[in-house]
Amino acid sequence: MFIIIGITLIVCGLILLGTFDSRMKIGITILSFGLIIVFTRKGTIVDFNQRKIKHYVGLFFIKIGNYKTIEDYTFISVLMINQKSFGYSRTGVQFSERKRIYRICLLNKTHRNRLKIADFKDENNVHLEVQRIAKNLKLEYVNYSPT
Repeated sequence: MFIIIGITLIVCGLILLGTFDSRMKIGITILSFGLIIVFTRKGTIVDFNQRKIKHYVGLFFIKIGNYKTIEDYTFISVLMINQKSFGYSRTGVQFSERKRIYRICLLNKTHRNRLKIADFKDENNVHLEVQRIAKNLKLEYVNYSPT
């Protein structure tokens, strides 16, 4: 998630541990926070046999999250999302960045309720993955059309 911040904290913690004896407790604390930040992951687990999905936050090998049943979801679709973020420089000049994200979602019968599975940057990869998931979960692949 915040890899650069975590690596910076690890380096600062190691420097404090190695150079200053009086600041060893602070070095250990900063090093610990850095390790936690670097090894924290987010993800999704899809259980094809029991038809459940789990969004988790993982630290090392521990994955924390709750399983949700997907029995109410009968369709699968790919949504194209345009994300735009703004920022300002020190001189007050505004800049922006646009990203196109392809999101795999499970849909109910009316397409009103969506359950996110994964995000992709490449359109080719998302279509291969959605076909694989639809086949394994025995869902129909449709275009998103809320009614």
